[in-house]
Formats: sequence, structure tokens, C-alpha cells
Amino acid sequence: MDVLEVLRRKPSLNLFPIENRLSPRALEALSTDANNRYPYSETPVALYGDVTGLNDVYDYCVDLTKQYYGARHAYVQFLSGLHTMHTVLTAVTPPGGRVMVLAPEDGGHYATVTICEGYGYPTALLPFDRKTMQIDYEALAEQLAEHPVDVIYLDASSTLRFPDARRLREAAPDALLCLDASHLLGLLPAAPQTLVLDGGFDTISGSTHKTLPGPQKGLLVTNDDTLAEKVAARIPYAASSSHSASVGSLAITLEELLPFRVAYAEQVIANARTLAEELARRGFDIAGKDFGWTDTHQVWAHFPENSGPHTWGRRLTSANIRSTTVSLPSCAAPGLRLGTQELTRWGMKQGDMSAVADLLGRVLLDAEDPQRVARDVAELVAAFPGVAYAGNDSVSLG
Repeated sequence: MDVLEVLRRKPSLNLFPIENRLSPRALEALSTDANNRYPYSETPVALYGDVTGLNDVYDYCVDLTKQYYGARHAYVQFLSGLHTMHTVLTAVTPPGGRVMVLAPEDGGHYATVTICEGYGYPTALLPFDRKTMQIDYEALAEQLAEHPVDVIYLDASSTLRFPDARRLREAAPDALLCLDASHLLGLLPAAPQTLVLDGGFDTISGSTHKTLPGPQKGLLVTNDDTLAEKVAARIPYAASSSHSASVGSLAITLEELLPFRVAYAEQVIANARTLAEELARRGFDIAGKDFGWTDTHQVWAHFPENSGPHTWGRRLTSANIRSTTVSLPSCAAPGLRLGTQELTRWGMKQGDMSAVADLLGRVLLDAEDPQRVARDVAELVAAFPGVAYAGNDSVSLG
């Protein structure tokens, strides 16, 4: 097998809501010598003597993260979203503490309950309104009055709506509020109702390669000095290496995107709403019509009775269209979960969503030969070879 040939990018239309495209500079950072190096560190009995200045890169990445989210504290040592989840939960939850999470059938992450139980944290489930696709804040207040919890770890993986941080704080005044924003980190600058660190979430954390178009890592921000100390104390026991090249890649991503962070987030959301509308016009059963289809990067399509996750998923894969089929809260059954963050990163706008919807309709509704559709997929992808929102130029060719 020619491994490098397999690893090189091939033409595909990426509608995964969990992936994105790195800029050329951020991608280059991952292949530097820093990939195998540790930063300088000292303890009372040891010294790790890096001579390359990696600590400056770490500090720069932290400063950029604080700027990006308007936070007083930031940590970028995490290796992934799940690694961040483990670290946050064990850092802030007291022994035997009760943690409230979102049920997987309501869009919660598949692993959260199992992770909590593995650490001895009993779990409760957030009340969820499937009509509005939001937390039921009134029911939550009533539930907590009878059965308080120590931590609410909001871990939405499939979500069409942003959580309201102030309403959540009002409903749960005594619990620590931790938002796992793995799917939302790149959209938070356009979501002032969610990006609230004083009077809202105590921590916001998540993976950095979904709507935030960075490398596969994790980050955390907080304005709480005590929680910051707890997280900092936990990190050395959660990661002996923070993958220095990935820290550099994340710093480059944040640096490039910082001036465009609101415009990028708004465009991702606008593209998602337009794609949902275009798919509905073609006959797809799309969730969220009552509230404008979606407020995030995600678009959900329900399967027809004669289809299922493997039928649609395999046809899309054969047409070189990357997608995910998962259980959706809107129907409590498997469906097609799409995302527009990478299309936006390519430079696509609302007017390009019609062509995307056409390709999906041809493969899934018209039962056209996926190999023939794949040729048109390649042509569309070839028109967007670069990276938008990555510096002074609107699109930097990669």
C-alpha cells in the first residue's frame, strides 16, 4: 500500500458536520519537527531543556484563544474533544458528584454517560423539548429544585439550536455549567446568547476541528479563577504531551481566522439555512421548518420509509460525498446529519447551496448512478481549491 497516496486529499464534497479544512500554513505546522518535541519545563527535581522556544508558541496560542472567546483563562493542551471531556469532568466534579447531561436521543454525545459512570458520577438527564429542539428550561428548574446536581455538562453533538446561557443559569443557579461546544466552537462569535462566561457558562470547551477549522485538538476557556486552577492542576495528569505541532497549527488557525471570526460563523449558519431550504424544495423531509430550519451548521434530513442509514450513506459515499447518518432528536430515529462549515471554509456562499442540493437530490431522490454524480462532484469541488477566512486574502489557494 502507498500510504501517502491514501492520505493525500481526494476530490470529495464534504458535508460531515465534524470535519473542516486546515489552511496551508496550519497544515504545514503539522509536518514540522515540533511534532516530536516537548516544550521547556522545570520542576524542583527535573528539567526538560527544549531550545526551540516552543513555550512561546503555547503562550501565543493561549493568548489567541482568550482573544477569540473573550475569556480570562484558556487551555490548549488537550488532544481531542473526548480528552477534554475527561479532563473537565474530573477536574470540576467532586467525588461522587451528580452530573446532568443531554440524552443521546436528544443529541447528547454517545460517550458522556459512560464516562461519568466510570468515574463514579451518577447522572441525570436534561429535560428536552423535541418540538423546539431546545432544553426545557422551566422543567429543568423544577427538576433541580427537587433533585439538585453538582455539574451540568451540556454535550450536544446533534444540535440545530444554540443553548441560552443566561436562561440555563437562571434555571440552575447552584450548579456548575460546562458547555461542551465541540460542534459550536467556530460559531460562538455569532452566538452572544451562548458565549457567556460571566453569568452563564463556567467553562466552555471542545474539539477544535469541526466548526472551528483547526487541527484535531481540544481547548477550554473560563473566567472563573478557581476552576482555572483546578483544570491547570489536572492537565499534567491527563496529557504528558500536548502535541506541540498541533498547538502551533491551532495558533495559526486562530491567528488567521480572528479578524473574520464573526463573518465566518454567520456565513456557516446562512449556508446551512439555505441548504436546508434548497433540500426541502427538492422533496427532502428536513427538520426545523418551524424555526427556520437551523441556527447552527447542521442540517437534518429524515429518511423515507423505504430507506435507512446504510442505504443513503453508502450511495453518498459512492458519489464521493462525505456525510454522516446518526440518530436525530427530531425523529428519535436515524437520519442524515449534514454540516456546512467546510463548504464555507472553501469559500462557498448561499448561492452555491443549490448546486450542493442538486447533487444530493440526484443521488438520493432520483436514484441516479452515483459514479456519474461523482464526476460532477469532482467538478464542483475543483472550483473551490482554497481556504477562505485565512488571512489578508479572502481565499488562499492551497
